[in-house]
Order: sequence, then C-alpha cells, then structure tokens
Amino acid sequence: MLKQGEKVLVAVSGGVDSTVLLDILCQLAPEQGLSLVVAHLDHRLRGDEAQEDARFVGRLAERYGLPLVSESVDVGAVAKEKKMGIEEAARTVRMRFLREAAERIGAEKIALGHTTNDLVETMLYNLIRGAGTDGLAGIKPVNLPFIRPLLDVTRAEIVAYAHERGLSWREDLSNADTSFTRNRIRHEIIPLLKGLNTNLVASLSRTAEIVREERDAFIELLKQPWKEVLRSESDEAIRLDRAYLELCPIGITRALLRRALDLIRGDLQGIGKVHVDALSRLIASPSAHGELHLPRILARVQGGDLILSVPHVKRASIAPREVLLGKADFPSFGITLDLVIAPWEGDLDSLKKKGEKVEIADADKVSFPLILRTRRPGDRFSPLGLAGTKKLKDFLMDAHVPFYKRDLIPLLCDKERIILVVGERLSDLVRVDTGTRSVLVIRWRETT
Repeated sequence: MLKQGEKVLVAVSGGVDSTVLLDILCQLAPEQGLSLVVAHLDHRLRGDEAQEDARFVGRLAERYGLPLVSESVDVGAVAKEKKMGIEEAARTVRMRFLREAAERIGAEKIALGHTTNDLVETMLYNLIRGAGTDGLAGIKPVNLPFIRPLLDVTRAEIVAYAHERGLSWREDLSNADTSFTRNRIRHEIIPLLKGLNTNLVASLSRTAEIVREERDAFIELLKQPWKEVLRSESDEAIRLDRAYLELCPIGITRALLRRALDLIRGDLQGIGKVHVDALSRLIASPSAHGELHLPRILARVQGGDLILSVPHVKRASIAPREVLLGKADFPSFGITLDLVIAPWEGDLDSLKKKGEKVEIADADKVSFPLILRTRRPGDRFSPLGLAGTKKLKDFLMDAHVPFYKRDLIPLLCDKERIILVVGERLSDLVRVDTGTRSVLVIRWRETT
C-alpha cells in the first residue's frame, strides 16, 4: 500500500476508525519516512455537531504536528441538484474533495479508515440491491490513489486498540438512524444473521476476498476475448464482432457487452441485467439489421457488427476565448474564472476560501497568454501525478466522464498545452514543487 518516503493524505472524520488509522500511521511514519497530511470534510448535514467534529479533527492534527486540509460542502444541496440520495451524494462529494486535496498537496496516496465491518456492510448492501461480482467483492483494499490499511481489522479490534492507547474520538449520532439503509444493515440485519453464524463478519469477509480474487482473474482473462471481439473503437462508437459474441459462453458475452457500454458511456449507471439481456437478444436475432435504445446509448446490429454509439445531438460549436488575469464570466462554457498570480508560501489554505473550487499552478511554468476552449482531435494531456502524456480522449474515458459531457468540458490552455481540464485535473507540467516562487491561482465556479 505504501512506499518509503511517500506523502499520504489521511481522511479523518473524527470517528474511532479514522482516529485509530491516523494514530497507527503516525507511529509508522518515522520508520517508513512518510509525510502525513490530515483531511477533513464537513458535509453540512449535522449543524453544530459537525462543526465540533471539525474542531476536534483540527486539534487532533495539531496534537500530532500535522498540516490540515479541510472543506465544507452542502451535501444536501448537491443531492437535490444532482437528484441523488444523501448517502450517494455524500460519497461523491467526499471522494472528489479527497482527490482534489491530494492533487493540490502532491500526495501519492489517500488513506481511508474502512474496516472489515464496512466491507461486510457494503457487500450486504450491494447484495440487497441485486449486484454482480463487482458488488459482492465489496471494498478494494487498494484502488489507487485510495488505500485502506484497516480493511482486515474488525470494528471491535479498532475500539479495543483506541481504549488501549487512551484515544478519544467523536460519535456520529446519525449512525444510529435506521432510516439510512446502511445503518439498518448494521444495527438490524447483521445482528439477525449473527444468530445463524456467530462468525458472520469473518465468513463474509472471506467470501468477499474470494469473489474479488476470482473477479480480478476473470478481468485479466477477458483481455484476449476483448482483442478478438473489438473491430473499432472511438469515444463516439464501438464496433464489435457480432458472430464472436454469439459463439461465446454467455458469461463472457455479458462481460464484453458491459465493458463496451462502460467505455462508450463513461459509466454503467442505470445499466442493469435487463439491458444486457436485451442486447443479447438483439445480437441473436435472425435479422441482419436492427436497433435498440438503451439509457444514453443507441445499439445497432448491421450485418456482422454490433455498433454501440452515442445518439447524435447537434451542438453549437464553442469558440475559444482568451483568458486574462482577473475575474470573467464565460457563459458559453458555463463557468466563471478568477485568475490571480500570488507569492507561494506553501500554504493553499491561505489562498482559498471555504467552499471555493481552486487549482494552483506554478506561474513560472505557464506560457501566457491563456485560452479557454473545448477539446480537439489529437489533444494530449499530462494529468497531475502521471509522468508523460496521454490522449485527452483516454483521460476523459478513464475518469468516467460521460460521453455527452466530453465535448463540453472547458480546457484552460497556455501557448503550448492544456494546463487544466476544468473540474477534473491539473496538468503535471505546471504542478507546484520545491522550486516554486509564485503561483497562478485558478478559482472557478459553474454557472447556470
């Protein structure tokens, strides 16, 4: 999970799990040469209690002598805007905050305090919803940049350790609210199942590990069939060999179809077994031609091909705009930018107000003037944390940006290259380092 000398962002809510994680990493840090930074997010869901959590984490970071990165986001407003459940919105906001914070401080890893109990709860949650192997595999111990050092440790062991070390922590009272599905699983379903198997947590943890290993092996073995079935691929359409899909065992056919859908859409949200079944029937139909409308996808059989494509949406082209220092609206891009150059003192918090979306670049590495534009054929990008460049198309697909957004994402460019994919990633070519003297502070917000 960790290499000698790495910088690690430690997500700390103030609860017992993350408090113990921080304590353990602080003990390991001198021997492993680790540089630790504490991260805390206020979801604005619990009023004064959440503010006290933030103060507690601040004192904790101070006690260990560690820097703190914190932010406050109105998760309720995000859930309403994005039409998500509170739990889903909270997770989405939290993951984005941690990724952005890690990128800003140059952390190679993000440590999370998930335990074996969290793994089992996630597994049961996914099972109840009707998940496949991905859901039954539970939580990955390593899903870079995220690592979960406590995933093989039970919550009971965590609490025992905390008492032994004399640690204090905050109790989240909302964890007792069984109107949330996960809490109901924790407080009602798992105790009931323990009546059938007292070693339930350990047994289900082993099951998740077996499923995870077999799923990873299957993904590896799927590489060759994918090469054989794929006829052509772009971010607009994927063309597959229809006859190959018909002859494959049904499990491999389904896996290949799900992979193709994931690549063209950027995610599998809203795609279920019913859609894959419908695709399978289309492939097996005696007709040489036919089509099927899936969520955000048009599927067609055309002779010997299955073609998955993006339904054509005519969009007006967005003209590039010059970006000057200062604040300006860019309505055609749906954003407002505010750019300033400031001396760099190694402290992002001094440059950022609560809730702001901010990126910082080494000003001396930026070749002015700046241009705001959308993507072009052949664009390449150097994502923060990656040596070298990759196709922008591949970066957006890997980042699971939905296909219908890829042509609309604003790109902030200098004279030579893309320096920021707005809302996604800064370029590694302009990252702040030990030689940075001044920074270009890029503040942005979405506009309606």
